[in-house]
Amino acid sequence: MKYYIILFARCIAFTIIIVICFAMPSLVLMPGYAAGRHFDHGGGGSNQLCLPEEPQWKNHVSGNGPAGWLYGIEYRTHGVHEVLFSGVNNGNSTDFNSKPAPCAVCYVPQRSASLMIPARTSCPVGWTQEYTGYLMSEHSFGSSNSFRHSTTYICVDGAPEVATGNVNQIQAVLLFVRVGCGSLPCSKYHDTWEVACVVCTK
Repeated sequence: MKYYIILFARCIAFTIIIVICFAMPSLVLMPGYAAGRHFDHGGGGSNQLCLPEEPQWKNHVSGNGPAGWLYGIEYRTHGVHEVLFSGVNNGNSTDFNSKPAPCAVCYVPQRSASLMIPARTSCPVGWTQEYTGYLMSEHSFGSSNSFRHSTTYICVDGAPEVATGNVNQIQAVLLFVRVGCGSLPCSKYHDTWEVACVVCTK
């Protein structure tokens, strides 16, 4: 079985121009833009998507009828979290706040399974680590809580890239996920700490 992996932020150096795939001989099937629904709107999908850099279209109708909407996702690191990311894949800059997030769909012919493990930075014995980073999602709290929505928790590479596009659009956003301990044992899950993650294949 061949496995296709969607990675948010990067895959690892393959060419300089496109978002790249990890572990040779992996291939980038589709570099693209991370997208999701507006962070402050109700309805729509609950997961983030990787949209291709070169979209293809079918039919189109004019008008403003009801619809679901997709927006480009941008990092929301608010300065304080910038120190957690490495700038090695962003021209050595750790300025990610309000910048658009890229993604890639990668093909790993030698491995048939992929696993994202939250709250870990290493893979189980016998698995190959593709990258380690931080768990990110949509905002959990805010003044318009009734419009907030759930999104997929995704593991963003600890050395992310920035996509081309306008900045500070405040549409779909990615924020660091923190732990709230209590039901989770505080001795192990430190309250308010950012959650690490690792992506493994086998």
